[in-house]
Amino acid sequence: MTMQHKRGEFEGKVSIKGLLKLDKIADERRIRISNLAMASRRIIADYPELCSWYCLQVMTRSEFTVEKYLYEENVEALVPTRRGEERRLRHRVIPAPRLPVMPGYVLVQCIAKAECFVALRRVKHVIGIIGGCEKPYRIPFEYVEKFRKRAQEGTYDSREVLLTYKLGETVRITDGPFASFDAMVTAIDGVKHRVTVEASIFGRSTPVELDVAQIEKV
Repeated sequence: MTMQHKRGEFEGKVSIKGLLKLDKIADERRIRISNLAMASRRIIADYPELCSWYCLQVMTRSEFTVEKYLYEENVEALVPTRRGEERRLRHRVIPAPRLPVMPGYVLVQCIAKAECFVALRRVKHVIGIIGGCEKPYRIPFEYVEKFRKRAQEGTYDSREVLLTYKLGETVRITDGPFASFDAMVTAIDGVKHRVTVEASIFGRSTPVELDVAQIEKV
């Protein structure tokens, strides 16, 4: 015995549920975009005294993706870059790539509003905001300008450097968003001339990969 149902008997219920779900997703998207608009360059232009730089922690290798998305949403984002190393593959020279000076981080300039930080936190590939959404770490403007200028001048480009640091050694970060913080060396890359440190920022241990030009001995 087979059970038969009239055509459309269940379609109304399914379609209504589906529409409600789509409406909810659309509403959440509108709210997210609306809140993200509070971080736009227009707000910076209208209220420059209320805007500062903040640091997003993002998934490694997604820095440029996040920067591009924020740019398209009219948000001021910055990923200072360095020139990597040329490679040779089967007698062919592969040009040196542009790489983030600080992998895993994207700087943004916006107004200090909780709604804005929550919207930034929800951007795809963003892990969080340094300091948290309620009290994010505010980066001094001069730190960002120095970081940007040194990157443009090629300070962090691939080069031969004598590394004199040791694992476990305490150093001071001298430029970038975390300038003035003390940190401990946790890894050393003698080939790329870079170090990874653990910096204590507002009581939270924050891992950061840096160029040796960004640290000094204490």
